[in-house]
Amino acid sequence: MDTQESAQIIDFILQREEQDRQALALLLEQQREKAGHLLSLQVSMGGIFSFVTSVDLRWVAGQVRFAAGLPMFGEKSDIQQRQPDWKRQLEMTAYLATRKHHKFPPLLLVGFQDWICDEKAEEWGVDNRAMQDSITVIPMEPKGSYCDLDFTGTKFYVVDGQHRLMAIIGLRDLLTKGVLYESKTGGYPIKSSYITREELIEQIHRSTNEDEGTIHSRLEGLMDERIGIEIMPAVSHGETYEEALLRLRQTFVDMQRS
Repeated sequence: MDTQESAQIIDFILQREEQDRQALALLLEQQREKAGHLLSLQVSMGGIFSFVTSVDLRWVAGQVRFAAGLPMFGEKSDIQQRQPDWKRQLEMTAYLATRKHHKFPPLLLVGFQDWICDEKAEEWGVDNRAMQDSITVIPMEPKGSYCDLDFTGTKFYVVDGQHRLMAIIGLRDLLTKGVLYESKTGGYPIKSSYITREELIEQIHRSTNEDEGTIHSRLEGLMDERIGIEIMPAVSHGETYEEALLRLRQTFVDMQRS
């Protein structure tokens, strides 16, 4: 093979790689724009599989609920005793709003579907084991590492990151309602203690000397920032309700200790 033939082969390979890259970019963009879907990566550790992706803070504030609300947990005391400390909300929300450089670790979520609490649902087999996962996921390639996660009809509860969720909800309320009240235990607002959006902007101005227009623009973009999330099913294929509940409770307790 002479030099010219080698150059032609190399050129062909490079062109093919560029075409593949462009095709992949187009497919990924189409996937990203699908309403109700998330492009995710499957991971597994300790016999528990889950799906990792990222969402904007607006999605978190609107879609994610606190662990105590998970129907499977009911009145279990070990869960109820680990309710978030709402007295920290104002402080953590202010951190997101006032610190130009801020960062939250990913949230660990549970994907719950209504059939779980219906013992007569067709998703439960004759042996009382789940016929499917409580997350709707379609593999996008043979190995099943990259997945299309359809979250339509799925409710999400946070099992690690309750205070982060609390802060994100506080940020949304502060930006949309113009005021955030300090909360006492249980999340009840203290009407005499609060911060307004205007007071926050003035506080940032005094500490950074930024002009108010710049501060306003930055605050407007905060809910578009993205955070990592990891989603595991409330019930996995092949589990009984009791086995799934034991796994969830143990995971929740372990996360609170770590």
